[in-house]
Amino acid sequence: MKNVSIILVILFFAPLFNTRTGGNASAQQLPFSSEYYTNQFVLNPALTGTKDFSNAFITHRSQWVNVKGAPQTSYFTIEAPVEERNVGLGLKLYSYSTDILSQMGAFATYSYKIKVGDDNNLYLGLALGMLDNKIDYAKAVMRDKDDPFFVEQQQNKTVFSADFGLAYRLKKLEVGFAAPQIFGNNMLYSTDNGYVRHFKLARHYQGSLKYVVDIIKDKQITAYPLIMIRSVSGAPFQYDVNAVVDWKKAGWFGVTYHSTYALAISAGVRYKNLSLGYAYDLGLSKVKTYTGLSTEFLLGYTFAKKVAVAIDSSKNEVWAEQIQSSTAMIQPADYDDEYWNSLNKNVDRQQIFNTIVDAVISGKLQAYNMVTNAPMSIAQVKASLVRLGDTPKLVTKNDISKVRMNEKWLWDKKSNKLTKQVTRMDLLITQLDEAGEVTGNDKPLFYVKLK
Repeated sequence: MKNVSIILVILFFAPLFNTRTGGNASAQQLPFSSEYYTNQFVLNPALTGTKDFSNAFITHRSQWVNVKGAPQTSYFTIEAPVEERNVGLGLKLYSYSTDILSQMGAFATYSYKIKVGDDNNLYLGLALGMLDNKIDYAKAVMRDKDDPFFVEQQQNKTVFSADFGLAYRLKKLEVGFAAPQIFGNNMLYSTDNGYVRHFKLARHYQGSLKYVVDIIKDKQITAYPLIMIRSVSGAPFQYDVNAVVDWKKAGWFGVTYHSTYALAISAGVRYKNLSLGYAYDLGLSKVKTYTGLSTEFLLGYTFAKKVAVAIDSSKNEVWAEQIQSSTAMIQPADYDDEYWNSLNKNVDRQQIFNTIVDAVISGKLQAYNMVTNAPMSIAQVKASLVRLGDTPKLVTKNDISKVRMNEKWLWDKKSNKLTKQVTRMDLLITQLDEAGEVTGNDKPLFYVKLK
């Protein structure tokens, strides 16, 4: 067993270090996992906060439990969407140790959503943080105890590191790409005698492909294949094939094939906001008898999303499904200042314009053509916001002539209060003649539907 342990450690470390004074090499350096499909942003920062709720996870993986100094990995992650800004924010802390090497990392992660179409989004992601790498030669087994490089018992190096990611979602198809350790930092470990070792944080490349299929839609039971590929200079090309069945209210079950290494069986249960998962690797290599089990535990917590208060029909009477009201933004010629100001003293034209237009351009609201009722693309909306003529110019808040709203009136029988819900908002702008003068008529811009 001791000989097997030494062989495994040599195979793992040999590519990472060079000779005494120069050169370097690379190999797979990232922590391994069998349940990453439950928390994908640990591999790709572009997937940070892309769900409509916040998550926190703690995971621990023990690999090759019969091998002394075998890899041990622990993670703590938390992520949250910032929907009004199309942003996801996260924090990733982890520790990874294997024999004489150990590493601790702390990263802040960020993603930004670019809406390409109705069900078509591009995500950009970045993780920035610090990596602390330690080499403990006191744990090394060596024949030449007088080797001058091993005089130093322990050395630490802390470096700044970054991961970059992209993800593209088209309905239920998701394609991802990530480049961890994108800087490729080169750390030097030296002794007082002038002996130098290089440890290179190699740039890795990862790709993923996932497609979600509804099994029983009303029960929120889905299944999906997830293919993951990994590449780094100095190590064999690796790939995973995952098959997962997920029941949102109860749990999940997955099977993962890690190329040339293992077949992993994983499962998890959900209870209220908590989730608990376990993975077990069935080794496929020739040394599986000697290495022992590889297991992984996961504990998660989902923060409840704030939901809109539902209307209790037993306590409310619907007085009207659609009431149309209009608010003029330009003072009519027959209105004196005092009367006009009394009607519009609380109307903020700037806020109305910015809120609606920004929400449409960012993809949070869908714009519709007032004449045809057809959905408008973001490009069409941007084009409508340009006044054509000898000197084209952008539409501004001062061009808004009228805001028209459809309202739903609800009477609360218990509190005896009347509330109004705006279900649609139309923006109209001033109509110009060929000379660019205001005609006094309104020109439709677009409308948005509100819940």
